[in-house]
Amino acid sequence: MDIYHSIHTITLQRKIPLEEVSSYRSLLYGLSDRYGTGSYRKSENEYYFYMYAPQGVMISLRAARNCGFIKLTINLNSLLYMEIQRVALFSPCRDYMRTLDCNLRDILRDAQLGTPETFMFARVDFSVNAQTPDPLAYIALAHRGGVPNGFKQTYLRFDNKKRNKPIHYAYSYDLKHSTEDYAVSLYSKADQLRDDYNAQFTDYQDAQGMLRFEAKYGAAMLQKYFGITNLNYSPELLHRFLQESPCILCKAMQDCFPAGTYYSLAAVQEQLAQAGKSVQRKRLGTWIAQTSRMGSACKARRALCAELSGSQYDALMKYQRASGINPVTIGRKWKQRALPSLQSVFGFDE
Repeated sequence: MDIYHSIHTITLQRKIPLEEVSSYRSLLYGLSDRYGTGSYRKSENEYYFYMYAPQGVMISLRAARNCGFIKLTINLNSLLYMEIQRVALFSPCRDYMRTLDCNLRDILRDAQLGTPETFMFARVDFSVNAQTPDPLAYIALAHRGGVPNGFKQTYLRFDNKKRNKPIHYAYSYDLKHSTEDYAVSLYSKADQLRDDYNAQFTDYQDAQGMLRFEAKYGAAMLQKYFGITNLNYSPELLHRFLQESPCILCKAMQDCFPAGTYYSLAAVQEQLAQAGKSVQRKRLGTWIAQTSRMGSACKARRALCAELSGSQYDALMKYQRASGINPVTIGRKWKQRALPSLQSVFGFDE
């Protein structure tokens, strides 16, 4: 399959006066009745409406202490085709952009919610799909890579921020930055669809062997990365986000996963033996051995590098990247002796 770096979902949000929340709630309930679709009351002050979900747009309404918010969660490819697209990602081309924008305006006009320009980008999920014989093998290797500095591993089911206990799935690896509005997800698409009760058999077929990687930027991270303050929706700004998606996804991959080909422990020992004796080779061998023992490349690196100076650490990282050897090794019971790096699977230069 062709690899193209795109955007899966965007979230647009508009702030409204608190006294207008009840009138918007009545409007949205009326639309829900008209289309014969359900709604979900998450709490006393938060409601979800699904009349445009078949076209890729979910609407939520929330009352805060001093104001209210209308939020649109939009699957770009579903909005483009005006029907659910669970597997394929939006193809970032100008013709599709015009169609997407027209479809969004038609939905907002029908919902009596004004123009898209009255909404601001609250979140963008940059995404890429790749085909691989065994997606779950890469999920297992990602877990062995460990949690990098500045991140924590988590999966908040249904975006429940009150849930403190992480939920770890064998088919996904999810990280959230500790201080910035930024998260990443790596998951097997076919296995993820098994939790989607609305998924069709053709969706499962299309998703076989598919690995998806996502970098999720909130408003603050979008402003920081793009150097902008105005996040009001425009087709031009969305196109700019799409153009930058390869760089954003590549940066997220570098932030969270060590580069290099994955080898079995026996194979990596052969690789190191051919490299000749050096201080850096010895340190890389120690890092790999400790990763195998500790089950985390990040923990092993922190333990090893605690005894190194800054220049020694930089030299080791440079040597590891140049060697093309990943510090994470393939399990002993696996049949493979080597697997391409995550970076190469998703079309990134190492």
